Amino acid sequence: MKISNIILTIMLSAMLSWIGCGKDQDSQELPSTPKPDSFSAPPSVDLLLGHVSHDHHLALYVAADYAAEYAKESGINLNAVEDKKFYQLTDGDRKVADVEIVMVGGGSKMPAALAQNIIEVGYGGVAPVLAFVDQGTPIKLIAPLHYKGDMFVVKPHFPAQTWPEFVAYAKTVDQPIRIGYKSPVACAKVIFEEALKFEGIPFGSDPAQTDIKVLMINTNGGDKLNTSLGGDLIDGYAGNNPFPAIAVEKKIGRIVCDLEDLPPGTFQNHPCCCIAARTDALRNKSEAIIDLLVLFIQANGTINTDLEKAVASATKWIGTSETVEKMSIPTSGYSLEASEEWYGTMAKWIEVMDGMDQFRGQLKGKTVEEAAEITYDFTLLQKAKQKLEERRSKK
Repeated sequence: MKISNIILTIMLSAMLSWIGCGKDQDSQELPSTPKPDSFSAPPSVDLLLGHVSHDHHLALYVAADYAAEYAKESGINLNAVEDKKFYQLTDGDRKVADVEIVMVGGGSKMPAALAQNIIEVGYGGVAPVLAFVDQGTPIKLIAPLHYKGDMFVVKPHFPAQTWPEFVAYAKTVDQPIRIGYKSPVACAKVIFEEALKFEGIPFGSDPAQTDIKVLMINTNGGDKLNTSLGGDLIDGYAGNNPFPAIAVEKKIGRIVCDLEDLPPGTFQNHPCCCIAARTDALRNKSEAIIDLLVLFIQANGTINTDLEKAVASATKWIGTSETVEKMSIPTSGYSLEASEEWYGTMAKWIEVMDGMDQFRGQLKGKTVEEAAEITYDFTLLQKAKQKLEERRSKK
């Protein structure tokens, strides 16, 4: 028994000695943990950026095409991995994000794509964004983008040349005039219907209605407005450029007026498109969004001063002709500035949409100030403007 105990003691001692040596060796091989202040930058992220492929979203296309030029001023660049689809967003020599550009549908399809996490930041109409915020979708309007650019188009031989002539004609018809729109909450549709209401012209979307003068028809997409017009499915439409300019080029349509000029005059210089984002992206990918906003601000400077560059980017990204874009782009305004005028016209959007019973959720019955608090978040836009100003001051 004694011999057994001695042998067991020797074996246990050897095992403990081996284990102890192993721990020492492991501790020597482990790298030291860096101190928090030794981390130079956060890791890069992946970001999904959506657009609708028309020239109201020109800031994205110009930013991507001329980012290398803008980097000389801001230090921020978009390096194409696959043109018009995959980019690396960089600040100096550091990669900030891998950006995927995703084309989504117009109208409500952009905020729907945000809601479904198909995209995290998106270009789209202010009216659809307001409608989805009303529904409780976790998104925010993070920057103005574009204003105006919506038109009323009819067939070439339609018996009205002006809006007053259209009003007079509409009040005499026996069969409703068929007017198309691309989406139930499209900006152009809201403006057009407000004008009909002001003029006392009864309208609706049910073909069985017998007491209407204008039948509103959903073409289910901006690209189908001209197809429907040329195919005699509609007599005209309320829609955004470049579709009206394309109708003129193809000689299938004629522009009656700019929708901003319609009575009662609510939507003069109206915001049309904006930039929206998921709230989780605003929290988790703020640096990438700030840097993109810097580029978009720079791009708007180009759009507003160099039509040739703007047209070149539009034709490249959208596939329209130079003739169309030279007609279309000047009908729009491009700015990321949340000016007093922008706030005032957005207030009209909120009031009109609520008055037309388009809000059923958290924006219903809210004051303009309350709705703005729920809808807008310009925190990252302000940081982008500050970053660009600081970079410019150092040049």
